[in-house]
Amino acid sequence: MYFFIVLCFCFSYETAYAQEENNENQELVNKIEELEKRLNELTEESRARRKLQITEEEKQEKDKEVLEAVSREYTLDPKHSFSLDYTLSYGYTPSERITNQLIIDRTSDHTIEHTISTSYSVLDNMAISSRFPFVYRYNELGTDEELDETDIGDISLGLAVQPFKSSAGKVTTTLNLGATLPTGRSPYKINPETELSTGNGVYSFSATGSFSKQIDPVVAFWNLGYSYIMNAQGLDHQVAENIILEKVEQGDKISLGAGLAYALSYKVSVNASFSYSYTKSSSYFYKNVSQPFKSGDQTSATMSLGMGWSVSQMTTLSFSAGYSLTGSGFTFTFRAPFNFIL
Repeated sequence: MYFFIVLCFCFSYETAYAQEENNENQELVNKIEELEKRLNELTEESRARRKLQITEEEKQEKDKEVLEAVSREYTLDPKHSFSLDYTLSYGYTPSERITNQLIIDRTSDHTIEHTISTSYSVLDNMAISSRFPFVYRYNELGTDEELDETDIGDISLGLAVQPFKSSAGKVTTTLNLGATLPTGRSPYKINPETELSTGNGVYSFSATGSFSKQIDPVVAFWNLGYSYIMNAQGLDHQVAENIILEKVEQGDKISLGAGLAYALSYKVSVNASFSYSYTKSSSYFYKNVSQPFKSGDQTSATMSLGMGWSVSQMTTLSFSAGYSLTGSGFTFTFRAPFNFIL
C-alpha cells in the first residue's frame, strides 16, 4: 500500500512537471512567434520606407518639377527634348500714353495675352526658345469712351545655357540671352487717341542669370537681368496737331527677383516670389522743340504667389497671382507646359 502511494505521488509529480515544462515551452513558442511577427512588421516597414526614399536623380527631377511651376528660366530639359507651352495671363496696369500737352496720362489698361512658347534642347545644357504672344488690350477712357485692340505682340527668341552640371547641395546656374522683335503694333505708329499698341516698337536684347538651390525642405531661386533697348529713330509720328515725334532714346532696364518654392506632396507645390525692375529715363525728341521731353526713371516691384500641380509626367500646370507694390496693378497667370523627347 505504501509503495502504491509513493508510485502515485511520483506519477503525479512527473505529470505536473511535464505539464509545467509544456507550459514553459508553449510560452517560449508564443514569444518566438510574437518576435517573428514583430520582425516581419519591421521588415515590411523598412521595405515601405525604402520605397518612399527617392534617389538623388529623382530628387533633382522633383526639384525641377517644383521650379517648372515657377518659370522655365530655372530648368533645362535633356538633349533632343521639345517643349510647347501655353500661357494665359490677365493684367490690369496703369498705362501710359503721350497727350498733346506732352504729359503722361494714366488710364486703366486691361490686357489679356495668349502666349505660345517653344523650346528645343540642342544639348543637355543648352536650349533655344521662341515666344509668340497674341494680345488683347482694352482701355476705358472716362465714362463713355473706350478703346480696344487685338493683334500679335512682340516675338521673342532666346538661348539658355547651363554652364555647370547640377549636383546635390550646389547652386544650379542658367544663363539666358534673349532678343525681342518689334512685331506688335508700335506705339509710335498709331493714333494714341483712337488706337492701342500691342508691342514696344523697338528691338531689345537681354541677358539674365537664373539660380536655384535646394535648401530642405524648400527650393530657393533668384535671378538678375539687364536689358538693352534700342532707340526708335527716323520717326514721323504725329502725336497731336502740330506735334511730331521724331526720335525716342530708350532707357536701359535692370531687373532682379527671388523666391521660395515648397512641395506639399508629389503632386502639388507652392511658391512665393518678389521681382523688382529699374528703368532709366527715356528722352522724347519732337520736331521744332529744342529740348527733349524726359519721362524720368521708373521702378516697378511685384509680389507673386503661385501653385503647381503635376497632372502627369508630361506637364505641370501652374497658377500664379501677382500684385504691384509700386502701383495698383495686378496679374493672373495660367501656364500649361508639355514636354516631349524627340
